[in-house]
Amino acid sequence: MRISGMASGFDIDAMVKQLMESHSAPLNKLKQKTLSINYQQEAFRSVSTMLVDFRNNKLPNLALTSSINAKKAEVTGNTAAISAKANAKASNSILNVEVQELATASTLKFKVNNPDNKDLATATLADLGWTNATGKLKIGTTDINYASTDTLESLVKKINSNKDANVTALYNSNGEISITSKTTGKVNIKLDGDFTVSGNIIYNSLTDYKEGLNGKAIVNGITMETANNKLEVNGVEIVLKQQSLGNGISTIGVTTDSSKILDNIKSFIADYNKVLETMNGKLGEARYRGYDPLTDEQRQELTDKQAEMWDEKARSGLLRNDSILSQTVSSLRTAIISNFGDINNKFNIQSIGITTGKWHEGGKLVIEDEQKLLNAIEADPEKVMQLFTARSDNPPAAGFNQANNPESGIFTRISSILMESLKSMSNKAGTSQVSTSLTDTFLVNSLLSTQKREVEDKITSLNRRLTALETQYFKQFTAMESAINRYNSQASSLFSFANG
Repeated sequence: MRISGMASGFDIDAMVKQLMESHSAPLNKLKQKTLSINYQQEAFRSVSTMLVDFRNNKLPNLALTSSINAKKAEVTGNTAAISAKANAKASNSILNVEVQELATASTLKFKVNNPDNKDLATATLADLGWTNATGKLKIGTTDINYASTDTLESLVKKINSNKDANVTALYNSNGEISITSKTTGKVNIKLDGDFTVSGNIIYNSLTDYKEGLNGKAIVNGITMETANNKLEVNGVEIVLKQQSLGNGISTIGVTTDSSKILDNIKSFIADYNKVLETMNGKLGEARYRGYDPLTDEQRQELTDKQAEMWDEKARSGLLRNDSILSQTVSSLRTAIISNFGDINNKFNIQSIGITTGKWHEGGKLVIEDEQKLLNAIEADPEKVMQLFTARSDNPPAAGFNQANNPESGIFTRISSILMESLKSMSNKAGTSQVSTSLTDTFLVNSLLSTQKREVEDKITSLNRRLTALETQYFKQFTAMESAINRYNSQASSLFSFANG
């Protein structure tokens, strides 16, 4: 049991705390080492999440044929008859279109038998003369069950709720019912079973029936039909809007959408430069000596602002000259400037007006000649697309690697390089190779996680020794207090005897 020091007059707790401070210095160093490793892992994670986003999200979108080889379709002549949109499969061409028919939906109208003028809002089929307890209404190949207790309203609801029937039914107070197919084109609507004149439900024969028609158009002399007024011809999506009649044909001109391709290349350059700028910034970031991570005790002695400024310096420069980032940046710069295709026919980004900028810009891409880039896109959009997106199933030939493989486009090279970088970061710092989350936990078998565990084990061991030492100090002071108490007691007794 600890004592207060009343006999000696000493502040025992304060004395033990002061003695322990000198022994606790190594413990604080270990705690700071743990925090420093954690800060380094977080620094790697901030880079890895950016690379994952660039590799798995931005690059695939930029590599879409619709982005890097965009086409546009323009309608001239009879612009009211059709609309057109070119997809990535379209080739530069001219299509002449004459719309002969628009697709329409099949519609059937009939009237129910009501000789006694029943109120059709409440009258059941039995009230209208149908005597069977149950029956089936057949629409096309779909059976719809109904009963003599059904009203026109409940019958119409059953028809509309049947997804397989794929029709829309309506009725009015005069007993007129219409059934219209939800799809255009040649779709038969047929009522069988008791829904006949002889079945006593229908008053008149089914003469008011309009069968749906397929849309029909002549495209460059070839007749084509469609059930939904939409055609796709050589990668051009055509929507039939009205018959051409005497208004002439519609002409679709398909051309390369140079502006869209240029915008997508600019978007890639902006995203790539941001990645490169971030990594170059980490590689050159200042390292502040003497700014070790704050322990809890040290943080309590500072204001929030002071602690924030200290943390900023403690986290700075943790990836300075890091070998993984250095190799990644070097490989990226090689991937960007290396030739594509025939090694004897130099074709690279400089061939289309893009350079790596000035030396101090760290390899950032710059469109030096936008007109040259536009000319290259318009002259051979496929070649420009291959420069960026080409894939190769073959390993690089002798003398080449994933960064300068002439059979792979720039996006493919970058993707391979970043995957290797993410693997290296994962092995070293325990970061994820697929996640963009800044809160993911670190893998326990990574190099830094292992180092952190080893330091934490040392902290646990040292804490045990310090606890034992603190207990020993208190035992020593307790013994001293007991001795002083005995001395004081004896002295008091002698004094009493002498004055007795």
